[in-house]
Amino acid sequence: MSETANRECHCIALRRAAALLTTHYDRILSPCGIGVSQFSLLQNLRRLGVSNISRLAKRMRLERSTLTRNLKPLFDAGYIEDYAEAGNRDRQIAVSENGAVLLDEAAALWESAQKDVKNALGGKNLKALTRFLERLEGLRRPQDGGDSSG
Repeated sequence: MSETANRECHCIALRRAAALLTTHYDRILSPCGIGVSQFSLLQNLRRLGVSNISRLAKRMRLERSTLTRNLKPLFDAGYIEDYAEAGNRDRQIAVSENGAVLLDEAAALWESAQKDVKNALGGKNLKALTRFLERLEGLRRPQDGGDSSG
């Protein structure tokens, strides 16, 4: 067996860790009826205020089609509203009053999940991990672009 065959793929190891974290956050946020992806989307939109889909997609580094698909259940649940004038094809979206209430409730749960991760890794290790993961930005191709704020 070659040396390469004995080595674990870095990508798979990071994906496993990401899946574990996502499952943990989703479980913690479940009483609010949203997962961490929806929480992040709503938080980013609240920070932007009223935004079009392109601006939000760029901020979150998501394809517009992926973002539109992820927004639909939040629209359907009344957590996001479209403030564009009738007939305007460029949506102007923002977190609704119901969405703001949901975010306020979910924030305490999210903080709990954050503390769990910090306790599991330790504060120093978590800071180091975050710095190391930020270095992966160096793998981004210039044409990928994107806003680095998450």
